[in-house]
Order: sequence, then structure tokens, then C-alpha cells
Amino acid sequence: MRKLFTFAMIAMFVLSACGAPATEVPAPTPAPSLAPTLAPTATLVPTPTSTPDLGILGKPGTWTVMMYQDADDEVLEEDIFFDVNEAELVGSTDKVTIVAQLDRYEGGFDGDGDMTHTKRYLVTQDDDLSAINSQVLDDLGEADMGDPQTLYDFATWAMLNYPAEHYVLIMSDHGAGWMGGWSDHDSGNGLNLQEIDNALGAIIADTVEETGVNVFELVGFDACLMGQLEVMSAIAPHARYAVGSEETEPSLGWAYAGFLSALTENTEMSGAELGQIIVDGYIAQDTRIVDDQARLVFMGDNYSMESVVDYLSSGVTLTAVDLGAMQGLNAAVNELAVALINADQEAVAQARAYAQSYTSVWWDGIPPSYIDLGHFADLLIEGTDDAAVKQSAENVKAALSQSVVAEKHGKERPGSTGLTIFFPNSELYEVSYLMPGQIEQYTDSAGRFAAASLWDDFLTYHYAGESFDPAIADLAVLTPAESMQTDFVQAAEESAPEENAEIVAPSSVEIGIAPLTVSAAEIGPDGVVTLSTEITGSNIAYVYYYVSYWSEEYQSYLTADMGYLNSDEILEIGGVFYPDWGSNGVEVAFDWSPTIYYMSDGNEANDQFAFFEPTVYGTEFDTFSVRGTYTFLNSGNSMDAKIDFSNGEMQSVWGFTGDDDSSGAWREIRPKPGDTFTITDEWLEFEKNPDGEFVDYDGGVMTFGESPFIVSEYYAFTGSYTLAIGVEDFDGNTIWEFTEVTVTE
Repeated sequence: MRKLFTFAMIAMFVLSACGAPATEVPAPTPAPSLAPTLAPTATLVPTPTSTPDLGILGKPGTWTVMMYQDADDEVLEEDIFFDVNEAELVGSTDKVTIVAQLDRYEGGFDGDGDMTHTKRYLVTQDDDLSAINSQVLDDLGEADMGDPQTLYDFATWAMLNYPAEHYVLIMSDHGAGWMGGWSDHDSGNGLNLQEIDNALGAIIADTVEETGVNVFELVGFDACLMGQLEVMSAIAPHARYAVGSEETEPSLGWAYAGFLSALTENTEMSGAELGQIIVDGYIAQDTRIVDDQARLVFMGDNYSMESVVDYLSSGVTLTAVDLGAMQGLNAAVNELAVALINADQEAVAQARAYAQSYTSVWWDGIPPSYIDLGHFADLLIEGTDDAAVKQSAENVKAALSQSVVAEKHGKERPGSTGLTIFFPNSELYEVSYLMPGQIEQYTDSAGRFAAASLWDDFLTYHYAGESFDPAIADLAVLTPAESMQTDFVQAAEESAPEENAEIVAPSSVEIGIAPLTVSAAEIGPDGVVTLSTEITGSNIAYVYYYVSYWSEEYQSYLTADMGYLNSDEILEIGGVFYPDWGSNGVEVAFDWSPTIYYMSDGNEANDQFAFFEPTVYGTEFDTFSVRGTYTFLNSGNSMDAKIDFSNGEMQSVWGFTGDDDSSGAWREIRPKPGDTFTITDEWLEFEKNPDGEFVDYDGGVMTFGESPFIVSEYYAFTGSYTLAIGVEDFDGNTIWEFTEVTVTE
């Protein structure tokens, strides 16, 4: 892991005492550098009780908003570029200074002169949404936005040159929860969470003497999946408030013109009020929605403002957090971790499996591991008779409500309560604790959380059976006084399993499934065949049907269809539905009519076969995803991607920055006419493995036009099909039983 800083202080521009910059501010002039203050054991200098006259302190009611805009990425370059243009609709004032560091991508969006490197701007008022006309303060060439030194340099430069009473740092790019984000295409670097933590601490420590400010007023993550307890714990010593999303963000990002306008109109507001405004305006107040011309460019014809808001808001989340409450929330989670030691671990695994979850940043086959903390507590309360667990879960909910300043979520994420927590299955637990080099190690990247929390220790108990000492949690590391604490090696070692520990899923009680009974061996296009079987076991999470077509040409099975089977009783907590299969086994049946599905652009001649994989259980929405490869027309570059469908219509397109064998980050792609999506076909092959193995190949190609894709239904090909029923346990493992059926003409 890269270590942060052998710092030389950035040059300082001295303004008159307590003088905030006005809109027309001259470019900074250099001054002698200051000695670095960062050391692993350094203590953050507290705000003095009487403010000294150091010559550059900000006036009361002044703000400096720092936008760290990492647009060195083909997927999001245009969107982040537009965010700076949104900020220009407001511009800096005599009390609010807005500065931005924007790194762009070579070969993506070519607007505004197709700049491909990094510039710093003093954001000034301008109504032109197609170009950045703000004052250029510095041209940095190609800056590595994935290097913590770059983040440090930008923020210290901004704080020393544009002093204020309140500092806001907004970081925009891909995000991946405790894994971090902020990847730089040119260098290949990215910021893990510990590097962000270290950088924020160093920024404050090396500016506090000059600014008199010992915490940011607000740190915002305009990025995916950063609304997480681990993330908020990492930055708790460095800021009063924070904003982040539990789920992935749509390409719009935040509504910059909305919240910046509110701030300039009322500079006496607090960070809590600003966070509330950011959350309230998310999506609904974005310029690309409220401005008719911008909406036309963004969405095309025939979309009203109301329809676009409804369309884009369905799966989003955003949360504003009081970081001063992180000690209390972590204390409540620690209490829960201790109580869970004596709980039925299968019941805990069941709560994990059914909790509101969010987009996975891991490889195929790994169930989502970022789960909503409050919804998980609700499931524990409902699913256990243990009084200590119930009370501890209630305490977590109470502490969470004290931590969340504002929260919003769409109808497709009903169980969202504000913050996620990492709860992997057994396979991902082993990789994230014991396999350095494959992915970031959990307690290395989330070191401050590991020191303050017992949650990482409970995961080791849950999967390796190793007990822990509740006294090892150090909640003091979440306070400003400990912001310069950067060495969390001991905390990581304390939660790690023994070197040769056996990793066992508590939900690994054996599930049984009897051979399938089929009502007919042959079926015509208009017929129906019924499969039935008996399933045994107490840890049944989900039951699926599966359909594949046998290709004589390739001597392999093409995956054609898959979906959930419903239990007789469907339960609901917090708007999230989940099945109740009981604990003594169950008989299930599935009726199949020979149907397959294609992706369509409305022209039947262009229809292409696709495997629509189910993603949400038991809701009024039929939600599916199709995997594939997205290719940009202008650059020819390609990336792994997926298209989400709901009720037969395309909802969104997402690009993945990793690959099938690693972790990565998702970001919404706004398709442009001529871009293509190559559908991934999934085949079950037997050439290399007599038991069969799934292999992906490129399938049909769809070209984006003016209209979104839809799902088209077709009669199945004639020939041999394998039908199956599968059972998934609470750890994400699935077993199957198969039978053969022939579809005739």
C-alpha cells in the first residue's frame, strides 16, 4: 500500500487579514514554502480559544468550496465537465469562493477544446453550459488524481490561497465504498480509503496554523457507494458533516447549481443545512433536468421534467451524515457485534442474505456485500428471539437516526436507511482478509474503522469461529484529536483469522434437492410443462428456475432464461420482500411455456437474443440485467458493462472499471447514437470439465439510437432444452437439479 507524504508545503498567497476573495481574484503568487508537519504520531493542532491574527484567516460567514474533479475517465468525463459548468451558473461571490481542479480524459468527450490534462479554476459566474469560462489559475499538465499527494496539494493550495471560515471538499469520480476509488486513467493509480483518510488529516494539520480551522465543514463524495459506515468512520476526525450515496450514482451526479445557489444566498447556514440541501436537490434540481434545453440534450425528445425525475430517481440514494455522531454509532455497532457472538449464526446469515443490498463491486458469483445497516438491524429484530440481539439492534437503529442528517432513496431501494456496512459471504471474506494482492484488504484500507469497530472482529468470529476481546475497540480514533493517527496495523492484525484458519460459512448446513419430476418430455410452442421437486434444509435463501438450449453445433448449452420462484409466504420488512421457505423443507413447482427473450430497438430485424438475469426478488418491478461489452463509437474503446431493464424497458447502462476476476467500480454510461453493446452469451461447456463449466462468449450486437432498448418475447427454438430448479443458501452457494425437455414444432 502506498504511504502518504514526504510533503513540502505548497506556496502560500497571503491576503489581507480576514479578507475573503471576491469574484475577481488575481492568480496566486508564490511565497516561501512551509515545513511539513505530518508524522504518523502527530497530534492535530486544536482550534485556538482566541483567534490569532495570522493575516489570512477567513471572515465569519465565508466559505471555500473545493471541487476535486477526477474526469480522467471516458465514462464520466462529460458529466463531470458539466458539473463545473453547473457551478458556473452560480459562480464565486464575496463570501463563497468556488475553486475546481479538473483532470480530463484523452479520447472521450471532445467538448470545449478537448482539453486532456489538468487545470485549476476560480469558478466565476457564466451562463454558457457548453464551455468552462472561469479564470484558469494553473495548468498542471497531466496530474495524477489517483495519487494522495495530488489531493493534498490541491486542498492545501485552495485553503491557503482562499481562506474562509468554512471549507467544503467535494470529490467526484468512481467510488467503491471502503475500496476507495478516484482512479486515474493515465497513471493507473487510485485512492484507497486509508489514503483518503491520511490525506485529509495531513491537509488540516498543515493548514490549521494559518487558517485557524481544524476540520472541514463538509466532505462530499459525488461518487458511487461511498455512503458507508467504514467510509464515514475514516473521515470522521477530519470533518463535521459528509454526504455520500449507499448505491451507485446516475451520470448526473449532484445538482451543483442548486446547492451552491442556496449557499450563496445564505452563507450563515451550517454544514448540516448544506448537506440537507444537497440531498434534497439531488436529481430533482439538476440543471440537466430543470433546464429545458439541457434536458433535451441529456435525454432527447418527449421527456417532461417530472418523467425524467421519476425515471432517474427510482434506484438512487443519498445521505448527509453528522460525523460527530460516528462514535455513538460505532459504539452501538460494537454492542451488536458482541451480542451476535451468542446468536444463532444461521439467523445472522439469513439477515445478511435478505438485507437491502446495493450494486456489487466484486466478480461474478459473489453476492452483494454492501448491505443497509438499518435494514439489517430490522431483520435481526424480526428473525431472532435473543433479547440481547434485539436490544442491540434497536440501539443501532437509534444511533443511526442520530447520525443521519438527511436521506433520500428511490422506490427500487426501499430498505435504505442511510449507511451501508460490509458483510461479505465466506468466499469474499477469505479474499478480503487473507489474500493480499488480489484486492485491497479490508482492514488495511478501512484501518481507522478497524481500530474503532468490533465489526471486523465479528466477521472473523462468524466465518472462522475466533473470539475477540471487546476492549480492543478504540472509539477515540474517530475524534479530531486523533486525526493524525495513521498506523492501524495492530487493529488489522487483531481481526485477522489465524494463518491456517478454516473458513466455514455458518449457513453451510447441507441443502438437499430431489430429482425433478416433469409432466411431459415433449412440448409444443403453445404448451406448458410442469417441473416439481422437494427441497430440504433450513438455510434456503432463494429458489430459481433455469432454462438452457442444447446446441448440436457447439455441443454446449446456451443459457436462455432464469428467474425466481416464489414461496407460499412472502415476507416484507421496510419495503424489501423476501421468501419464507421454512426450516423443514418444501415442495416447489414451476410451469414453463417455451419462451425465450430478445433485446430489441423496435425494429424486429435488429432483435438479438439475450439472457436477462433477475436482480430483485418479489417486487412489483420485473428487474433484470443483461451483461455485455460497451463500445464507444468515437474512441473505439470497450469496457465490461450491463444494461438494466424494468418491466420490459431499458432503465440504465453501467460500465465497470474492473474485470471479471477483480473488484472494480460502476458508473452510469449515457449512450450516444452509434455506440454499441455486444451481448454476453453464457454457455455451459463440457470440453475441459466433465462436470461442465460456464464460459462467456460474445453474442449479438445492439447499436444505440434515439430510442431505448426493450424486451421482446419469442417462441423458443425447436430442439432440446435443459430445465432446472436451483436452491441458493444464505452464503450464496447454489445447487441444481436438471431435466431434459424437447420443444417440437
